[in-house]
This record gives sequence, C-alpha cells and structure tokens, in this order.
Amino acid sequence: MAIHAAALALFTLVSVWTLGSAANSSVTLWNSVLPIAVLPDTLRQLVSPLEDSPIATRFANAVSRGAVFPEVSAEFCNAASLVCDSHVQIASYGLERVEAAPRASAIKTINDFQFDFFLEKNLFVGGEMQLSENLHDPIPARPFLPRVVADSLPSLTTANLPKLRQMFNIADKASMSTMMGTAAYLCENPALPGEDKECPITLAAMAQFVSSQLGSEVEALSTSGSPTEAPHLKAPVKIETVTKRSLTEGDHIIICHTIMFPSALYYCHHVSGTKVVQASLRAQDNSVIHAVGICHLDTSMWASEHPAFTALNIPRGAEACHWSTQNDMVWVSTATQ
Repeated sequence: MAIHAAALALFTLVSVWTLGSAANSSVTLWNSVLPIAVLPDTLRQLVSPLEDSPIATRFANAVSRGAVFPEVSAEFCNAASLVCDSHVQIASYGLERVEAAPRASAIKTINDFQFDFFLEKNLFVGGEMQLSENLHDPIPARPFLPRVVADSLPSLTTANLPKLRQMFNIADKASMSTMMGTAAYLCENPALPGEDKECPITLAAMAQFVSSQLGSEVEALSTSGSPTEAPHLKAPVKIETVTKRSLTEGDHIIICHTIMFPSALYYCHHVSGTKVVQASLRAQDNSVIHAVGICHLDTSMWASEHPAFTALNIPRGAEACHWSTQNDMVWVSTATQ
C-alpha cells in the first residue's frame, strides 16, 4: 500500500525525535499554576513523550485539515505510547452495559464505576475488609495527549465520536470504541447539583481545573502499594492504621478518576459533602496498600440501582464510602489546614 505524504513526513519526524528530546512545558505550566503542589510521580509519568515535539504539531495539523489517514494515526499512537488497540480488553471495567442498555438503566455518573464500598464505622485498626482486586487499577497506563494535539481535537461528546474514533483509527464496533463512547457520555453529561466537573486530557488542563476550584495551595493524595496485577487469591486485608480528615475539608477536595480512552483521561469533580479517609491495609501476601478512600455523606443523587446500596444494605441517601484505585487522584486544599 502506498504511504500518504503526511504519513511519510510523520515517519521522518519520529526517526529524529526521541523521548529525551521532549521538553517539559507541561511540567513548567503545572509549576506556574500550582507552585506549592508537588507534581505526583503518577502524573509526572503521564507527561506525553511528544510534548512540544514537531511530531505532535504535524499530527495536530493533520487533524485540523481532516487528513488523518490510518497509517498517520497508527504512527502517532505508537510514537505517543497511546493505547489505540481497537480490541483492548479491560477486566471488570463493565462497559458493555453502557452501550447495550437504555440510558435510564445504564451508567449515569462516575459514581456508578466505583466498587469496594464500606461504611466509615467499619474502618478501625485491627478490623478486616474484603477488597475485590486489592485496589488494582485495570486501566492500562498511557500518557496524556500533547497539548497541541488536545487543542486540535473536537470536544469529547457522543456527537463527535465518529471523528475521534477516526483520529485514533478505532473500529466502530470494537471494545475500545465502546469505552470511548462511555467516556464521552460521562464527560458530556451535565454536572450533578453541587458538583463541578471537568475531563482533563492534558496535565495542564488538570492543573487549571484544580486551581480554579481549590486555589494554588493543594496537596495530592493517591493510593499506593496496590498490586500491578489483580490478585488471584481473594482474601481480606487487615486494617493497620487509619487517618480520618475533618468533615470541613470535604468542601475543599477534588476527586480525579481515570477513565479509559486512547490517551490518559480523567474525570475530575469537586463535590461537597465528602470526607477523605486514609488507611494502611495489609494484604494476604504481606504487602501493604496505603489506601485513600472517599466517604460521600449524601447519596440521594445517586441512581436508585447503585450497587453501594445493596452492598452496604443502606437506603439511598445514606453515607457510603469507597476506595480509590492506584491511578486515581484526590486533591485537598491546604489553605484551610
């Protein structure tokens, strides 16, 4: 097959641009927007290897011209370390029901993705908890998009899915296509009452959303020590330490959940009536998970079929807590501490 001129140009650029060539303008912007906050390693590792590269600029120009041919897309995905496999499978992500079920009974908000629910009263030193996968995140790591590429993409909506799938060379009925549809549905839905939300697809966009909601004095919390693969043995973890932050801090937190897309994509929301808890959990293999959890004090806006109500045997509206997985981020304002 003949290679389009645009693809040939991109191939040439890839051959001369290496990971070590990438500038850290995203990190520089982060430091200017959030000068006090330490950039977590989890996010630093997601900086695009093509940030500020001619490869990214060339691909963005191709997107703007509508000239993204399959070979151009494939080469960009490879150079940017994206996950553009149409048939990628993610265990326990549970996305098929989003496309197959009527919207009234399908996933409505990011809260419908949560699992490993617990009650705050059951979080005490010496206690035990059953975790489904020991807070392993089934979503594969992949970098953010370069900012120039992100700026050239159409907005993440269901109406724009055909264009977005073409840009990443994703087949319409493939599993990745379904996951992209779920991401678009979640991100385009209006925020719930009392919620502000954003779906950042670049490090800069996340920094700007966090700053707009909490100011520049923030701290990032995230779960660490979870296994790289889901454990085969399902065994309870033992609670060794517990830290419960004050209720007033619930007005000053943002939760960023990773959701599946060819590049890194987060669903960040600033929700009132929440509390952050932290605990050290010793697993059956003697490893220790340093877990960050969120307690929602009012679940009246959650779907009546939400699994938390059944799992905890509580009515809709009651307090429900859940753990965050290793790649999720919880932002806490330090200005009020």
